Amino acid sequence: MNSRSPLLNPHSPLRSVSALVLAAAAGLPGAVSAQEALPPISIAAEERRPAARTEAKDVQNTTAGPVRGYQALTARVARMDTPIKQLPISVVVVPRKLIDDQAAVSQAEVFLNVSGLVPVDPRFPGGVNIKLRGMDAERYIDGLPTFGYLGERDLLVNVERAEVLKGPANILFEGGKSPVGGVVNIVSKLPTPDRFAEAGVRAGGYRFVSPYLDINQPLNDAKTLLFRFAGQFQSTHSIVDTIQRQSYTLDPTLTITDNAGTSLTLQGHVARRQQQDYPGLPAVGSVDRSAYSIRRTAFLSDPNVPVTSTELQSVTARFDHAFDETFSTFTSARYSTSRIWEPSQLILSNDPTAIDFGAPLGVYGGPSSFAVYNDLMDERMTELSITSNFVAKFDYGPTQNRVLVGGDFNRVTDRGVMVLNNATGLDPVFGAFGLPQLIDFRSPYFPPFRLPVDGAADSYVMSKIDNSYQNAGATVQLQSTIFERLHFLGALRFATVDIHFIEMAVSPPSHYDASATRVLPRVGATYDVTDWLSVYGGYSEGLRGVSYFVGDGQAPKPEGTRSLEGGVKLDGPFGLSGTLAYFDLTRTNVTTNAPGSLTSVQTGEQNSHGFEADLVWQPTPSLSFLGSFAHIDAKVTQDENPQFMNARLVGVPRDSGRFWGHYAFDGALQGWSLGAGFYAASSQFVELGRDWTTPGYITFDANLAYKHQNFTFSIAGKNLGDRQYYVQYPYFSRVAPGEGRTIFATVSVKM
Repeated sequence: MNSRSPLLNPHSPLRSVSALVLAAAAGLPGAVSAQEALPPISIAAEERRPAARTEAKDVQNTTAGPVRGYQALTARVARMDTPIKQLPISVVVVPRKLIDDQAAVSQAEVFLNVSGLVPVDPRFPGGVNIKLRGMDAERYIDGLPTFGYLGERDLLVNVERAEVLKGPANILFEGGKSPVGGVVNIVSKLPTPDRFAEAGVRAGGYRFVSPYLDINQPLNDAKTLLFRFAGQFQSTHSIVDTIQRQSYTLDPTLTITDNAGTSLTLQGHVARRQQQDYPGLPAVGSVDRSAYSIRRTAFLSDPNVPVTSTELQSVTARFDHAFDETFSTFTSARYSTSRIWEPSQLILSNDPTAIDFGAPLGVYGGPSSFAVYNDLMDERMTELSITSNFVAKFDYGPTQNRVLVGGDFNRVTDRGVMVLNNATGLDPVFGAFGLPQLIDFRSPYFPPFRLPVDGAADSYVMSKIDNSYQNAGATVQLQSTIFERLHFLGALRFATVDIHFIEMAVSPPSHYDASATRVLPRVGATYDVTDWLSVYGGYSEGLRGVSYFVGDGQAPKPEGTRSLEGGVKLDGPFGLSGTLAYFDLTRTNVTTNAPGSLTSVQTGEQNSHGFEADLVWQPTPSLSFLGSFAHIDAKVTQDENPQFMNARLVGVPRDSGRFWGHYAFDGALQGWSLGAGFYAASSQFVELGRDWTTPGYITFDANLAYKHQNFTFSIAGKNLGDRQYYVQYPYFSRVAPGEGRTIFATVSVKM
């Protein structure tokens, strides 16, 4: 099942077919081209004697588990209470302290702390995946999927931490299109027994303003009824002309507990985002300026285009019960509804249109001429996710064992329509061939937006879908520690994927029903060489449904994924911790098309391999460092189109990394702290099989903060060098300018 809707995904075959149809009509070269919940069970900290430390930071307990400064001692990725150090998987956690020390303004900024993780640009409305290890990855909230990533996905008021599981998630996470590169699990804040309230506001460049509120209140004296509410509003402009974004999130949470092993947690979530749809910049004119140049901050659409709105509402329930010290159970469920209404004015190719019809007509277009279309996409989705698990813990001889048996179900309904019309009238010379008047991007003028209407004579229904995607499965998992130093993880998942697809924009309607069942293994082991150094290795497979396929009457078979990784884990003296890993990740049965054909075949293959490092060094209680680096070689290894063979995958820098340092002063300057760091990335390919790349870049950030009792004030700078750079933008393979130098001031009061 595709975690991105075919309508939402600008790289999907659905969008590509639409582009081909319009390209053929206009003579353009157009571009071709259910889920298992993660139960939020905290993993216990290492019980064996830790390695010697020098002035180690104090351990603080949070609602997501204990942390030591920037080092999280627990994570929620393995279903059972296993120390991260023992897991034969690469797991990275970004705790709240790091988020606050960096004065991060978005989840996308937070994700840059993790090696090989490429976030979705905050200016994009939704429907595309983040990338991890060069492949698509999934974003979950509290262990459950968020299909399409609609609503407001970047606000941070209710985020306790971000947990990243790298590689195919088959056993530990399974869902959506199925996580190939991995899973980013956003862990929400939960109620605590202590009463408090915090209010604050952040303001800065580009007319940025964002007030927020976090209230925690026990509702009875016994503290068995706990309530928490977090809310945030944000309004901001952008370095790009015209753009103004407004968004909010409201997150109430109620926990009912007997404080003796049984609890029920209910979470509500309402989020909304509004912004003009930004179509990005074509490669020709931006990163390729051989023919002409586009102003990098230009908004290449009618500035009065109606705003795009996207919203999400959900209710989540989690029940935990411990029968005794040996047996326990937990069940999670979520129901959500979401919608995107996206009017836009756009182009369909990175290439300008220039077609020589010969004498006497001459050339249609030129080196900077583009056909522009009005587009409306209206899509609605519902999602139901349920998982239930039973855990047993027991010792046998020299082994400590934990067994999990669980089942899960996820179903998504996806209904939507995409309608287009020509933004301009017919060309005065070539209109007899049905060709529209082109717009010269050297000095563009964009006509007023006209809303396309399904059924109108001047509109084209490019897609009209009524789909459902269903994932279900059963999992058996064993974790064993043998002679205290060898830690084994083995699991089998019996997975099923069912997809019902119908496309009503064609006559007769095109449809297929695809179903697949597989047994997916995961196996790995970690060995403690010393108390602070471990080596690990693991292998896993995944199942990935295909949600759009033009197979000449045949339904698609599922894609497969397989991953092999190994490395070193540190939890050593002088505050050094983290993971060094090598990985090799392959995606098989990828949908591809032969040149000139719209019929899909599944002979494609993609591979990503490389090295990554995620390290934290905290030599003293006052001084902390974070460093991450990834070297990724991600490319197409098999494809029907020779142009794509060995092509590097889009939007994946070969080398990227983050460094951050933070110092908390004492003595006369107690209460003051200073942090600074940088993010660097090499070039990224813009479109598959083409030579366009965004240049590499480096940006510097800093944050100066002062805290006195319950009052906090900070001044943060982003991109302090005002570096001008482009990033790959997931809108028909466009590019977008990075935000310029921005200064933010934040003030908050806790009561």
